[in-house]
Amino acid sequence: MPIIGIDDTDSKTEMCTTYLTIEILKNSNLDLIGFPKLVRLNPNIPLKTRGNAAISLTLGRGEGKGTLVGRIGKEEVRSFKKYREEKLDIDVMTLIERFSPKDKDTNPALLTTSEKNSEGFYWDAVSEFVDYKKIIERVKGEFSSINGQIGIVGANAAVSWPGVNPTYELIAYLDRDKWSGEHFVDDSSSMYIESSLPDTFDSFDFRNKYNAIRPTTKTPVLFGIRGTDPTRLIQYENYVKSEPYSSYIVYETNQGTDDHLIERSIGETRLYNSAIIRGFVTSGPVWERGGVLCFSIEMNKEEIKAVALEPTKEFRTLLSKLRKGDEVRVYGGITRVGFINVEKIQVVSLSKITEIRPPLCHECKTRMESVGRSGGFRCRKCGARSRTGEVRVEEREIAPGYYEVPIIARRHLARPIKLGIIK
Repeated sequence: MPIIGIDDTDSKTEMCTTYLTIEILKNSNLDLIGFPKLVRLNPNIPLKTRGNAAISLTLGRGEGKGTLVGRIGKEEVRSFKKYREEKLDIDVMTLIERFSPKDKDTNPALLTTSEKNSEGFYWDAVSEFVDYKKIIERVKGEFSSINGQIGIVGANAAVSWPGVNPTYELIAYLDRDKWSGEHFVDDSSSMYIESSLPDTFDSFDFRNKYNAIRPTTKTPVLFGIRGTDPTRLIQYENYVKSEPYSSYIVYETNQGTDDHLIERSIGETRLYNSAIIRGFVTSGPVWERGGVLCFSIEMNKEEIKAVALEPTKEFRTLLSKLRKGDEVRVYGGITRVGFINVEKIQVVSLSKITEIRPPLCHECKTRMESVGRSGGFRCRKCGARSRTGEVRVEEREIAPGYYEVPIIARRHLARPIKLGIIK
């Protein structure tokens, strides 16, 4: 039974790797076995494309009625649990060559295999920097590529994904002659999905007026609805007011899973990996050039700087309420040595910020003045003295709990708080 993994068939400005699913199903007489897989890879890698996605399809001859997962033109697409094995009946690499951008930085790759590789390949590809040269000999199956072999990492990761805590996305596609130009997806549809359908996520950012189901580049995709129930996503397709589209497919995905995040000590972090780091705020927060908010955290005499960049918008203002001594768990990616870009934070506990100021004079009801480090306080009017000052505890503007970047800045892999914290 052929299992296909595909990666890097898009660029930073055009195409979408998931569209190959449509062309494969249009040209093959085989059926989908299970859901098609949409797997996002390590979001910190410099070579990534827009969504840094790879796909995996399992094909065979389905038996029984199957489950509705999409439509291509007027034809329904169903996935099957019961099947009999068949050989692949199309040249997938020819399709990849036809639809991939003619871009020297794009490295389209195809892996065809009859069995999944070790899931360890997936966990490395989603959270670490993987040197493709070191894994090629360990990959099971036949591998083809264009412009280089970097795409083997994503293709193999998609095939190897164990599907832990999956979510789903319904993606609607345009006909080829409509990929360019402006497209219409009504904001009110996205607003309704975000506010009224609790099993969906990352559809509309109300504060920043951002429609997150609609892409902003030249792509076959008209819109995508993310959620936790694939059957309901097919119903929700009808809620979207948009221009006509020709096809849609529901994918099983690792989006919204936090799969890329691993609990690490500060000393265990490496360039391009993702981490959850626990520590105490030691300095900051301070505003730096470009609207960057920065603060340092420390644990076991190891220190790292946490940064929130301008695209995280109001999240920076929230982080500015942190103070020295606060205990936090920072979720994010290492894009510079010694720095972690914050995508989510847990405030574990707050330090007690106290201020000692001159007390009020009991006689004059005016505030006393300090008379030196060890001299206590004295009233300027009547000369009364006090050895102790007035202790005031600062009222904090932040509380223990979880906080995340707004939807406009959220990574595909980041698990929204509304879905529940699993790490």
